[in-house]
Amino acid sequence: MSDKKFTLTRRKFLKIAGGTAAALAMPSILSACGGGASGPVKIGVLLPYSDIYAVLGDSITTAMEMYFEEVGNKAGGREIQLIKEDTKITPDVAQQKARKLVEQDEVDLVAGVVSSGVLMGIRDYFHDNQKLLICANAGANAISRGAKTPYIWRTSFSNWQPNWPLGTWAYENVAQKAYISAPDYGAGHNMADAFTNSFQAAGGEILGTQFTPFPNMGDPAPFIAEIQSADPPMVYTFYSGGAAVNFVQAYGEFGLSGNIPLVAAGFTVEEDVLPAQGEAALGAYSGLHWALLLDNPENKAFTAAYKEKTGMDANVFAVQGYDTARVIVEMLNTTKGATDDTDKMIEALSGVSFDSPRGAFRLDANSQNPVQHIYVREVQEVDGALHNVVIEDLGEVTDPGDDSLG
Repeated sequence: MSDKKFTLTRRKFLKIAGGTAAALAMPSILSACGGGASGPVKIGVLLPYSDIYAVLGDSITTAMEMYFEEVGNKAGGREIQLIKEDTKITPDVAQQKARKLVEQDEVDLVAGVVSSGVLMGIRDYFHDNQKLLICANAGANAISRGAKTPYIWRTSFSNWQPNWPLGTWAYENVAQKAYISAPDYGAGHNMADAFTNSFQAAGGEILGTQFTPFPNMGDPAPFIAEIQSADPPMVYTFYSGGAAVNFVQAYGEFGLSGNIPLVAAGFTVEEDVLPAQGEAALGAYSGLHWALLLDNPENKAFTAAYKEKTGMDANVFAVQGYDTARVIVEMLNTTKGATDDTDKMIEALSGVSFDSPRGAFRLDANSQNPVQHIYVREVQEVDGALHNVVIEDLGEVTDPGDDSLG
């Protein structure tokens, strides 16, 4: 396996981690832990259960547990045991929790992670200790590129993936000029850059770009006023969780909804935030690898089961948690439950493919990220509620595995 080490300068780390300074001390070499094919498979779960992304962490966890329950909480002939830790959205906290799971709990592998800053903050720890991490959300492009390590695989997306094809689509279908708004941290820059690069490659013009404070935007009014003053024919944006609610609500309050088309990374108007956004989100276009009303048997079964279990509609984070659990089960079945050889677990991951609620899913050995369809969705009223309706399938999209396309 590669012994490639990725070094973050302080300046680059602060940008990626959203201004959270975190110095990662080099861990001591760990004694062998985990073990062979006996006893439970211990899976560490690193997710935010507090702060602005708590809903995301809860959605991922609930759906992971759903899939494990479907297979009797067993894989490769062994019981599955989850050990959960709250990372909040802070790399410092995530580093501490990762050490606790690996060194004290002696987990066989770790899954989870929502924030790109958290993922980058723990990257070297997992690489240096040759411990497997399966990422259920954080889309930092670098993890599939310059900071790639054989020990981190992703079941979610790269930040580039939903936005690059969306930029071309927006130029051809919405407007030829756009204004950009995104939070000032790694994911915000990755997503805005991907959209901008493909939009400009198609012939589009960016009229202005604003990066708002992260993790707390504060009052969105000044930023919406800036957009209103620019009077662009289209706005592209990426926000998630509470920030997405605040931004879209303010967009409506300023009278921009319905007047200036909103094109977004799908998380901005995902099912977890749509009820709070209300009519301000109506008509928004977004690009993502899943939609609640996506018409395939796996999605119909999953969304019905999730609704029955939680009383709420599923969201993309739940889908990613569900698929993360399935990837782990497929891997363990291939290794016959053996977890003492990380290289064999990694080899098993490279062959994983199945029909997911999101559509065809397979892991790309180059980017260590899913190959998946990206859908253009429009927020519409369906049976008295707002949902994302797929209006176009942009086909399978694979992260290039380098920075050649932005």
